[in-house]
Parts: sequence; C-alpha cells; structure tokens
Amino acid sequence: MRILFTSYAARPHFYPLVPLAWSALAAGHEVRVASTPSLMPAVAESGLPGVSVGTDIDADAWYRSGTFVPRPVEGEPETATWMRVTDRLAAKQFSVCEHMVDGLVEFCRRWRPDLIVHDPVTFAGPVAGQVTGVPTVSHLYGLARLLRLDIKDWVGTEHRPGYLELFDRWGVEPLLDPAAWVDPCPPGLRWPGQREINRMQMRYIPYNGPGTEPDWGYEGSGRPRVLVTWGTSQQKKQGTEVIELFGRIARSVAALGAEVVLTVGAMDSAHRRHLGELPDTVRTVDWVPLGMLAQRSQAIVHTGGSGVMMTAAAHGVPQLGITKIPEGRFNTERLAAVGAGRLLPQDEVSETAVQEHVAALLDDPGYRDGALGLRTEIEEQPAPATLVSRLEEIAGAAAR
Repeated sequence: MRILFTSYAARPHFYPLVPLAWSALAAGHEVRVASTPSLMPAVAESGLPGVSVGTDIDADAWYRSGTFVPRPVEGEPETATWMRVTDRLAAKQFSVCEHMVDGLVEFCRRWRPDLIVHDPVTFAGPVAGQVTGVPTVSHLYGLARLLRLDIKDWVGTEHRPGYLELFDRWGVEPLLDPAAWVDPCPPGLRWPGQREINRMQMRYIPYNGPGTEPDWGYEGSGRPRVLVTWGTSQQKKQGTEVIELFGRIARSVAALGAEVVLTVGAMDSAHRRHLGELPDTVRTVDWVPLGMLAQRSQAIVHTGGSGVMMTAAAHGVPQLGITKIPEGRFNTERLAAVGAGRLLPQDEVSETAVQEHVAALLDDPGYRDGALGLRTEIEEQPAPATLVSRLEEIAGAAAR
C-alpha cells in the first residue's frame, strides 16, 4: 500500500506525523511525506522519504500583521477575541492550501497513493483526496480542544466559505469530514463536551527532531532542574517581546535556587540580547530534542503549545503554561484540571507569580502524582504500529 503523509511547512505540525509514518514504513508500506520546500530539511532529518510540492507562503508577513495575538476589546467576551484570532489563522491556512495544492494533486496523480494522512489544518490534503478519489485521514497533534479551522465556530457544523471555495476551484464536492481522525491526546486530557468524531486513539510518542544529548544532561547539580522553553511560532507572533518575557521568567525561576535550562534554538542569534543578563544558574541550549531535556527536569515552563505539552506529559513532568493564545490556554486549563500543571496568563506575569507557580510544582507532590498519572494514561493508549491495520482497512474499503 502507498500512504502519503502531508503537512504544511511547520515543524510542530509535521513532527506528530513521524511515529505513524515510520510505523507504516516498518510494516512494509510505501511512504512519502509531501510538503512545500521549506519543510524538506526537517523531513530529511526524520529519515522519511520526502517530496517537495507547491510553493511556500510568506509566513513572516502573516505574523508581522499582529493578528495572531488576542487583543481584547472592552466589554467583549473572551471567546469573541479568540474567534478573531482563529479567523485569521483560517485565512492563513487557506492561503497555504492555495500555494500547495496544485503540486500535491499533481504528485498524487503521478504516484497514486491508496491513502492520504494529513495534518488537520493542511487543507491541501482533503482537497487532493477529493480531486483524485483517495480516502483521507486527519492526524491530530495532541491538542486538548479540537480547534477546527474549517468550521466557523470550532465546534459547530457550518463550514467556512473559504474552506468550501478550496474545493469549488476543482469542481469537486467539499470533504466535510475525513474517514477517521488519529488522536494522540489521551482521553482524560480532552476538552469535555466536544462533538464526537470517528476517533482512532493513538499513544503519543515524542518526536522532536534529531539531536545529540549533551553530557551535562545526566549530571545532577543538587538543585531541582526547571526547563524553560517557548514554541517557535511565539517569537514570530509576538516579536522580541516574548524573548524579553522568557528572560525575566528564567531569572525568576533561578532566584528560587533552581537550575534553569533555557532553550534558545528558536530565536535569531541577534535577538538573544533581549533575554537580558542571565545568572550562572541559567544554562542556555540550542537545538536539542525537547524530550531529552524534559525527561531529566522536575518541572517545565512553556507557552502551552501542544507539542511541548504532550512531550512533557509523556515524560511525566509537571507543567506551568504561561500563555495568551487560545491553544495554549485550552491545553493548560486541561493540565490544571487533571492535576498535572498550572496556568498563568501571560499578562499576569510577575516575578512573584512565576515563583509561586513554579515552587508549587516543585514542592507539592500532588502535581508530580498528577503528571505521572497523565503519563500512565498516555502509555496505555494503542501504539502507532497498531493503527497501521486500521489505515489498511480504510484504504481497502475505498478500493472496493
């Protein structure tokens, strides 16, 4: 069987696909990973066979618009503020599809896959599936709340006109739902009351790219180790403001007497000065797979992105989410609900607030117990290899 995996050019959206893609390859199936040119180095690093299709959008221009950061209006409900952000995110993803889909359709016609597995906001996947008559499966990336950018209000049933227009150009019926959804988010972490979907539950296996574990990773300093990190997209969305913020956070945590590991690989080296002066107890690190750092930490501070949240959860690490984006807020609220973490809104950051939250994670054994319980639930989910037969069934049913 030929299985085409596809994601737009964002590592946090590609990385969750890797364990299932490797499982399909190990089961003897032919696999390709298709994306626009800028993701090809990450695909090559994963060891999976890639194919470049379409062209990249000017993502930086979208981020510079500043519309991906919630900006409340006085008297407006918080959900309305978040909806404006997701409206813009949807528009960006429609543009991604338009830049990518012609090349993806052309490749599908040439390679003739039996199944397409796509990131949930890589809409070129379902469009190509409809155009070529290939069944599709949407692969979620672990987020606690299913934010469907193709649907107007996330949880309803009415699709956005922009999504429907992607299919209209090809003269095919819109695909309103894939054949199935691969979901690596454990059941206990899911947002309650969501619409039911044809879910294929899968164990979350952290894949954070290649790298070498540093020698000091195994060394103990006698102090608790706290990992401070932020997603690659947050600097693009918020500029150097978020770098200054995490410099302050690192200093606040270090003042507790902790050993701080601060990731700086996501930032331009010229911007590192915005971190400010850091004490000797703060160690800055470039690109190291996050799982290597998380599994030897007693707590982690991050912006609530799904990749870092799920990686820390898979290693049983208590988490503090400092965030102002909808995804981060929803994820961290669920972490707090299951006793595995705490939430600090970004606009409420102060040295005292950061120290209170981190000290609670380090000193209250309940958070460690909650994090270990979450790790156990993740480990109880079906391994990626067990889902390959389900993919075979979907492809086989469509072929009959």
